[in-house]
Amino acid sequence: MPSRFAPGKITVALGAAIVLGTTGMVVLAPSAQAAEVDYKARCVNRTLPSLEIPDSNLKLDLVVTPAKATYQVGDVVNIEWQWKTHAKVPPNPFTPGVDKDSTLPTTNVQLGGAMSSKVELKGQRINPAALAGEDLILTNPVGQFTLTTAGQVTLTPAAYNTSTIAFGSVESFTDCTPLNTVAAAQTLTVEGASQAATLVATPATVAAGGATALTGTNWPSGQPTPTLCKADGTACDPAGIKANSLSVSHGELSGNVSIANAVVPGDYSIKVSSGTTSVTAALKVTAAPVRTVSLSPDHGPVGTSVTVTGSGFAPNGGVQFSWSDDSGVPDETTYVTADASGAFTATTEMYFEGFTQLMVTESGPWGGNPIEHLPFRVTEPPTGGLEQTVTGAVTPGALTITQQASAIKLSDITLNGQAQNMTGALNPVTVKDFRGGATGWTLTGAVSAFTNGDGGTIPADKFSWTPKVTTGEGSPSVAAPGSAGPIGSGATLASAPNAAVTGGTFTADADLSLAVPAYQKIGTYSATLTLSIS
Repeated sequence: MPSRFAPGKITVALGAAIVLGTTGMVVLAPSAQAAEVDYKARCVNRTLPSLEIPDSNLKLDLVVTPAKATYQVGDVVNIEWQWKTHAKVPPNPFTPGVDKDSTLPTTNVQLGGAMSSKVELKGQRINPAALAGEDLILTNPVGQFTLTTAGQVTLTPAAYNTSTIAFGSVESFTDCTPLNTVAAAQTLTVEGASQAATLVATPATVAAGGATALTGTNWPSGQPTPTLCKADGTACDPAGIKANSLSVSHGELSGNVSIANAVVPGDYSIKVSSGTTSVTAALKVTAAPVRTVSLSPDHGPVGTSVTVTGSGFAPNGGVQFSWSDDSGVPDETTYVTADASGAFTATTEMYFEGFTQLMVTESGPWGGNPIEHLPFRVTEPPTGGLEQTVTGAVTPGALTITQQASAIKLSDITLNGQAQNMTGALNPVTVKDFRGGATGWTLTGAVSAFTNGDGGTIPADKFSWTPKVTTGEGSPSVAAPGSAGPIGSGATLASAPNAAVTGGTFTADADLSLAVPAYQKIGTYSATLTLSIS
């Protein structure tokens, strides 16, 4: 079964099982149970769409905590998706079944009524081995969201998917959707004044082609979409936005929005929409800085060292250049980073007699941004002697991560009526960058919620780290630790920036802390911390 790869990106993942214990804890009241709902699932395997997967008649339950008769706007609600019946392992010509601890479920809950967005829930890759025709017993995915609107809010099971590891490393994805109209599994009564979503652009003045950071509060879950509008909020055009990295976590919106290069200077507003929520923020667009690029020298024989100098690019943005002949098709691409003023200087070698130009543009797909074409004239080398060309290839290695161990034990606590912290240390992670290029790397972590198998949950954002990193002797790159704070759905452990020459060996670790509420349900809690490098 083929695996799924993202071209142009190196991604390596390591899983670390986290185990912790508590003793002497007071048992809390159980969370409210909703009525089971029928869910007829039709599933399709992304890797093998032709694989016949029988429809499954499932029974599901959504359990919310804390359980209340009435909620208030601003309350954070935890959701657990409970499998009351299980789908069967489908027949597969490549494998007799699924291996132990091979399958990770991810589910979605559709909010309705007073709110309209989806909440993603994550399970764990923990399951018993099962043969074709046997029950595929998955963990119960969990997640949370913030109530932002007063009224009746319904929670309905929506689409879900599974990720299964086969043959030790091949990942296969299966997407499942309901064939029937699934009933709401929970209805929450929410009181209080509905909090309006906010939106702020920083800076509020940006050059065409530049970027501004957006932040906001009281946003519904889901993927926000930005458009560029007139100052009065009309005539919105998505083509005015070149790219964005917006996301919402616990009602907080954040991310960058890049303005298209062709936007005419003037007063505008950025409109961000998610579900039924739309908010605008004022933005002034100024003329893009005049871009200049030059070569020195602009002629010479094959092997000439050429200095490329540019200005007017995006501050701290990526720049790429490549030699080409008259066809304009790029050869090998070199990447550099402009400084805070948008300027850069780099050196390259003209290595083929058929080249006639150097093409320079912002980093990204060739043709996605304006290209500067800089002519270069190839001349004959001086005569008067014999020459022999000596060549040897240096090929790139890999960007990899390894860890010393896969289990972390946090310190136990005994309940004493006060909030406490469990502490521990991340198993050291070794980064080896032998690619020999100019690209840096970022090592990130994401953690699932902590559960005890008996309804107890500690949210993922209660788990924090204080990163540390050391750079090995002789390494061209210098790594920096990430910021201390919650790990949640994504945080940086360490990183090394783009540079003229990158690479090396690095060791990253962190001090860990889990904030435990004063009256947390007792039990042994576990979560999965996933480390990835790109």
